[in-house]
This record gives sequence, C-alpha cells and structure tokens, in this order.
Amino acid sequence: MLSGTLRIQIGENNYFVPEKHIAWIPGGTEHKLSSNNKRISIVIFYCNLLFEQGDRRNNFCIYNTNAVISETLKYLSSGNSKISVEESRDLYNYALGFLHYLPMMNKNLEFMFQAKVIPNDSRIRPVLKYIVEHSNEDITLASLAEKFGFSVRNLSRLLQGSGIRFNRYLNQQRIIRAIELFTDGGKTMQQIAFDVGFSTPNNFNRVFKQITGTSPGGFLRDK
Repeated sequence: MLSGTLRIQIGENNYFVPEKHIAWIPGGTEHKLSSNNKRISIVIFYCNLLFEQGDRRNNFCIYNTNAVISETLKYLSSGNSKISVEESRDLYNYALGFLHYLPMMNKNLEFMFQAKVIPNDSRIRPVLKYIVEHSNEDITLASLAEKFGFSVRNLSRLLQGSGIRFNRYLNQQRIIRAIELFTDGGKTMQQIAFDVGFSTPNNFNRVFKQITGTSPGGFLRDK
C-alpha cells in the first residue's frame, strides 16, 4: 500500500492492510480486495516463486515495511510494467531475489490485522456483522444478546466457542476504523477517538497500543 488502506477477503477470513504495509498473497489464492478509504494507491507485483512444502512463504501474510523495502518496491515499479529476463537480466535477477526474500525481511503481522472472522456457527454471524457495522456505538454484550434473542450467557459461550473475545473483537474493529480515518486525514486524533466509539482519548490510546503494539502517534510516525 502506497496510500490508503485495504481489506482482503480470503476464504472465510477478512484481513486489514494499513498504509505502508505489504500483503503477501501466494499464487492461486482466491481473494477479494476492497477499501473504505476515499482514495487509495497500491502497487501489485505478480511473480512465479516456488517454495518447499511447509515454507511460511506459501501462506498469506501481512508485513510492515521500512525505508529500504519501500524504496526498492518504488524503484521496481517505476519502470516498465513487466520485468523480463530477456530485456534486463540483471534487473530481473535482482527483482526475483528481492521478492523471494521479502517475506523474511520483516515481522509477520497477519494476526494483528485479521479484521473479521467468519465462524462456523451461523448463529453468531449476524452478531459479528452488526459489531463491524456499529462498532462506533455503545455496544455491550448484554445489548447484543437482547437484540439477537440470546441470553448473555449463551451469547458469551457461542463467541468463546468460535475463539472470539467480545471486548477485543469490538476494540479491534474500532482501531481498524481509526487507522482508516488517519489515512483519510482532515480530523484530529481526539476527533477520531470519539468517532470510532471511545469515551476518552486516553482510552483510545491505551486500546490502540494493546491492539497494534504502538501508540497512535508512534503508528503515524512509522507510516
């Protein structure tokens, strides 16, 4: 991602790619791309890379980036739309080696940015959809249980059975939306904190760090 954010659906999982991050999608993987940002700019590389069975590069991953990776990707995308061995063997070998090693150069952030899980239990799918669409509102487990006809105990048990913790899931959706608003610009951090559903900026800062491992300010500096 050069600018904006991206949502990627692969099978029953949805993932979130922030600005200045990389999504590694293995060949043959069916996927769907979408974005909630006003404008986005992305660069897509297609290449044939073969790895041994069990190599993590055969799996979908999201990576953060650094100046070296960013500048190299910009350089590789600044010329022709296709890099071929016939036209430039040296550049081809460099690009192939770089992309081959790219997944080993940075931290895998896949689980941090797993935006939504589609559980096997169809009873809670509408509940999770509602959380995603109304994450900025004052949602509680009790209000959800009442809305969808569960007892609090039963809803809690169903969520836990799918590996979902309500508070973390709700907070994750709020932080993802905050990152999208960061990218669009035009609002202060305090405004964004309130817009995504936090009662105070301090709560927003605390939860943001829990989810991403860094403060909102740190995240923006690292972009």
